[in-house]
Amino acid sequence: MPRPLRIHLPDLIYHVLNRGNNRQVVFAEEKDYLHYLEILKKYKLKFNFKIFAYCLMANHIHLVIKTSKQGTISDIMKAVTIAHTRYYHHKYHASGHIWQGRFKSPIVSDDEYLLTLMRYIEQNPLRAGMVEQPDKYPFSSCKANTKIQKDSLVDKEDNPVYLSLGNTIEERTRQYMEFVLRPLEDKQLELIRKSLGGLSHFASEKFQAQINRLLLAKQKRQRGRPRRSNLSITN
Repeated sequence: MPRPLRIHLPDLIYHVLNRGNNRQVVFAEEKDYLHYLEILKKYKLKFNFKIFAYCLMANHIHLVIKTSKQGTISDIMKAVTIAHTRYYHHKYHASGHIWQGRFKSPIVSDDEYLLTLMRYIEQNPLRAGMVEQPDKYPFSSCKANTKIQKDSLVDKEDNPVYLSLGNTIEERTRQYMEFVLRPLEDKQLELIRKSLGGLSHFASEKFQAQINRLLLAKQKRQRGRPRRSNLSITN
């Protein structure tokens, strides 16, 4: 089965999933998690992307990233992965691949699908039986999204669906806390896993139709004279 095409376009939101090579542990102790978060902060400044949610588990990561014109999702993840691999090699006297060959990055629409995905990601430690409440896990965005204070990594002030939860930050954090505690429906889990399998984006039908039109237009241009465009598609 061919690999799904990766679409690059400014202001798209991506669900990034990457696993350790052969599902090996990539975060062995607290300092490893904290260093990865510092890497994300560094490249946020360089590529000017937003983070709406994240969860770092021992052998994999979930990130929800909104890109800008300064860098595609491939640019971002290449830089982050290389920086972490160098750190890991130096600290653990290792060599070779630390992460699997290709990260997954289905596109997410900025509506209820995004909110559902944030809940899915932040409930990872809960589903794994590691915590009793998602905001108790130290290496996810849940604590940032459920507190009033501004966070240096999570851009809840730029998240359209988060802002729609209430008129004040107090109302939004309260509403989000209630939301993130609700269990996901089987259908929602199925759609998220389907998107990670490359079978679809995690998005509304209207949004997916827009993406399909962009792909079709790109394919038509490739058969004729190429025109300049912000859109790029890679394998």
